[in-house]
Amino acid sequence: MSDNIRSAVYTNTFEEKIEPEYRQTENINILQVNIGKICNLRCTHCHVMKDSHNEIMSKETIDTCLEFIRNHSQIDTLDITGGEPSMHPYFQYFIEEAYPLVDHLIVRTNATFLQGKTLDMYEKYPLELFISMPCYTADNTDKVRGNKVFERILKTMSKLNGIGYGIDDDRPMHLVHNPLGANLPPEQGELEKDYRNNLSEYDVTFTSLLTITNMPLGYFENFLHLTESFDEYMTLLKDAYNPETVPGLMCRQQLSVGWDGQVYDCDFNQMCNLPIEDERTIFDLVDEPDLDRNIVFRDYCFGCTAGSGSSCGGQLEGKPF
Repeated sequence: MSDNIRSAVYTNTFEEKIEPEYRQTENINILQVNIGKICNLRCTHCHVMKDSHNEIMSKETIDTCLEFIRNHSQIDTLDITGGEPSMHPYFQYFIEEAYPLVDHLIVRTNATFLQGKTLDMYEKYPLELFISMPCYTADNTDKVRGNKVFERILKTMSKLNGIGYGIDDDRPMHLVHNPLGANLPPEQGELEKDYRNNLSEYDVTFTSLLTITNMPLGYFENFLHLTESFDEYMTLLKDAYNPETVPGLMCRQQLSVGWDGQVYDCDFNQMCNLPIEDERTIFDLVDEPDLDRNIVFRDYCFGCTAGSGSSCGGQLEGKPF
């Protein structure tokens, strides 16, 4: 989809829906860094990989992100994502350098590219892992993510359980559910019970389940157009708008950095090439004391406020903001 067409389809009427006080950031404490679009999978719900040319973040940009964290003591969480971040040649370097700088270091992984050196690093540095697992059955997971992916995830979970992830308090391992089609996710707590019941037969465990709404972007947008359900899905998201979720929108507490250092309000805006309002990069912000800004919204933001809400940390309703 061209930028002109995308701009016409994804208008910013969402912004008119929310109170002015929630159109700006507040207490930014999370730096989310997409270190590259390189990945070994092509999942049908993915909003990232459709336009991927296997771009990766340079060491210079990684070092600038590290310097940014050092200069901004309020950043207590580093959230590393991709692609599959563990495929990046400086992934381990980034972890080792960032670990002493933040209270929470998150890695989002597809759990199918676990090399020995990565496992050793996970054992040395207690991190917070997020593993994409759309369903607790092999058929449904493989339908979204590829042949035998479910089996590979279970093997990785078993290895991670073996070094304390999903068991020890300082090594949380969360599973992430995305709906299989053009639907909102079920209630998070109830679905977690189903995951636990069904995965117990494989002798693996996890810390919690997080539900994330599929955004009408990337490969999932392709699916919606292919099934002629794009307009219907957008209507579903808008009709399910829940104002109680707005205070917790992830864009209000974070900066999202792309592989080239451009800064965005969230990972979704990043994939639509919609930078922050003044279009500054991480190089511009590395010494900037004031990080507050107006947020750039588009109508796919209804996906974050539909039903129980959706963020990189799961559903929003019921969370203390």
